[in-house]
Amino acid sequence: MFDKIKLNYPNIWIKNNNFARIVDLLTSTIEKEYYLIDFINGFSKLESEEWKPVLVKNPAAVSPDDPIFITTHDLSLSLHFLLESYKTDSKTKTFFVNVVGDPNNTLTQLAGFASFSKNEYRKGFWNDNINQLPIQFIFISTQDAPEEYAGLFSLVEENYPTKQELLNIVEHINARSNDSVVDSKDIKDIVNAGLGLDELEFVDLCLMSISADKKLNSKFIYDAKMANIKRNGILEIIKPQIKFNDIGGLDNIKDIIRRTATLRDNPQKAASFGITPIRRLLMVGIPGTGKSAICQATANELGLDLARTGISQVMNSFIGQSEANMRAVFKQIKAMNPLCVWIDEFGRDLSGGSSSSHVDGGTTDRVHGEFLTGLQELPEETFLMCAANQLEALRPEMLRADRFDKIFFVGLPSHNERKTIFEIHLSKIRTDHNYNFDALAEASMYMTGAEIVSLIKEVKFYVVSEEFRPITTKDILSHIPKIKNTIWIKHQDMVKSMYEYALAQWDWASSDQQEDAKIILGKNVKKNKQSASIVWE
Repeated sequence: MFDKIKLNYPNIWIKNNNFARIVDLLTSTIEKEYYLIDFINGFSKLESEEWKPVLVKNPAAVSPDDPIFITTHDLSLSLHFLLESYKTDSKTKTFFVNVVGDPNNTLTQLAGFASFSKNEYRKGFWNDNINQLPIQFIFISTQDAPEEYAGLFSLVEENYPTKQELLNIVEHINARSNDSVVDSKDIKDIVNAGLGLDELEFVDLCLMSISADKKLNSKFIYDAKMANIKRNGILEIIKPQIKFNDIGGLDNIKDIIRRTATLRDNPQKAASFGITPIRRLLMVGIPGTGKSAICQATANELGLDLARTGISQVMNSFIGQSEANMRAVFKQIKAMNPLCVWIDEFGRDLSGGSSSSHVDGGTTDRVHGEFLTGLQELPEETFLMCAANQLEALRPEMLRADRFDKIFFVGLPSHNERKTIFEIHLSKIRTDHNYNFDALAEASMYMTGAEIVSLIKEVKFYVVSEEFRPITTKDILSHIPKIKNTIWIKHQDMVKSMYEYALAQWDWASSDQQEDAKIILGKNVKKNKQSASIVWE
């Protein structure tokens, strides 16, 4: 945006709901000759950081008593003044247009001027003088430029206030209260809590916090922001509670994340060795095997909040709304960066397909395109995790080498992993009983981690409701035949197919699960020690 304004690009359309903030941001950043029409002063020019009314020739002056120069709120008079003044002063005049309401109403008046400016810019290029432009228009609107006029504009969606802008607000409030409402040690937390809010939202929450607590409280601001995001329903921000120690097995993926955390914590050292931390990871695997838990534990390990979304959450029946929702998701993510972003149900939701134009008017295709654009534009500090249960219908471009740094397969837990899962969840029960974890792991073969957790809950329910005592190994073993390991029983072919594909194509989240592949597939499998690849006997 700034570069185009410096280059006098003729027509810029900025989508933002705060006209005054954008004007202040640009005029304080780029030194130019600025004009606008405001409600009180009318046609005005920025001089010495103040907007002062401009006197234009009075078109109604017919007698000596009529004033020759007047102030005006008339848009046409203002633009003609700028065109005339350009003849004697060839500097480009930058004119802000506050688009209120239906953009078509404004563009009905200004489309001709905008087209003229674009033609003059082209002429200036061929004359080797890009400053040959009478008026540079900057349109600021809460809405997108109408499709029939979009070709006239360079389109910009200005993001939320930066940390520096939020800091300026906090310092302004504190200065006006004689340094009584902000503790210096809390300023960083207050600013971080405001990321992802627009200027007026942040100001309102700051004032509400002072009213409630007599101090600027970062938690008050953060909680209010999270409540607002949750109400929108397209993005959920989670303070992760799960840690790697709460998850049984999956040693390979844990190792990768811990190495990544080390590199992120030491960026200069990593850069000196030419190492870039992993930041995009796709997990494919059997439902209920810990992919969701790994996402939360990863955010915890990296010291980040977790932003969760899925394509199903952004889909809307109104034309264009689904695409707008997807753009809003990535805009919010960028504003709150750094984050760990978790996109759930990845394979199912982004399958798309050539038939979508017939099924949903092409909405899925367009959302797919917005997703790919957002993915490419994620900030470097954002850690992206996608979880998928199947990839059959996923488009090939989603698996291109530059989309993800790693693709991990998460399969059925191995004997040792099932043993650890039982240990983790049974350790929460107060009892003198010593569980036989090997027996439990052996009896629960082919069960997912989620099914094991469900088994323990069900056993507790029946035993406690009948005898009011802690459960034992025998209780669990007697209930295992009653619990159906649905994934294996109903979808055995799918599971085997994923295992075969994973052996050929993907990294494994668990070294034990890779060793267990021969059991799942019912074949003799061994590793080639020299190439570390899998070969069939």
